[in-house]
Formats: sequence, C-alpha cells, structure tokens
Amino acid sequence: MAPRLNCKHTALMLGLGLLGLSGAWAETFKLRCEVDGKFADAVPKVAPAQVTVELQLIGRHLYFKVAGPTYYEMRVSTLESEDFKGVNLNSGSRVGARRQERSTQRETEIVIERGSMELSAHHDVALSGKTHRFKYAGKCRPA
Repeated sequence: MAPRLNCKHTALMLGLGLLGLSGAWAETFKLRCEVDGKFADAVPKVAPAQVTVELQLIGRHLYFKVAGPTYYEMRVSTLESEDFKGVNLNSGSRVGARRQERSTQRETEIVIERGSMELSAHHDVALSGKTHRFKYAGKCRPA
C-alpha cells in the first residue's frame, strides 16, 4: 500500500513535476531548507542556515529566489538577456537553473532533486577583489 501524503507535499510534488512542461504558470512554490555552505578556500567560515526557496514558472522560464543569511541569498532564472545567460537544468529527476553574468563570467546555479527534495547550489561572490565560489546543499521540505 502506498504511503499517504499530506496536501502540501502532494501539491509541491505535482508542481515540481509540472515544471517539466511549458506554459504560463505563475504560482509560487516555497520550500524551507536546512543547508550547510562553505567557500572552496574555507575563508570566511559560514554557519549552517535555514533558507526559503521560492520557485516559479512563467511562460517557459524558471525563476528561483533563495532568501536567507548573507552568502546564501541568490536569484537564478533561465531568462536570457544582454547581461545574463540563463540555462534550464531540468531533467526527469531534477529541476534547476544556471545563470552566468556575461561581463564577469560569474555563475549562479540551483538544483533540486525531485524525489528526495535535496538542494544543491552555488554562486560566485566577489571578496577582496577576487571571485570565490560559495557552495551549499541541504534537505528541503514544503513551506
């Protein structure tokens, strides 16, 4: 017998499943995630945090907004512009997007595994005149 899911979880999984389809859909899905992040060179040290991920599909473009403490916050979309190159990272097992700033080549990426709701993300941050990559990952649940 299949496990019974609560309404919020069912709606979220249905929403994540729908993201593989195109269309005008602007409802915002929210996830709360417990994440742990670090810079590759370990400076500065960053404490684990709780973040909120908002996810929208508008037309054929994905939009992600991550709200949380410094370094964890980011915005990513698949939208192309003069300033940014967006890439859709959706597959049968995950939903995600990558954004690259054309002038600096700085990158921002977020991926959420559909089944396990595991989040992995990174973005390039300018610190002391250098670019450092901040990576984080964690488990999410419906908000």
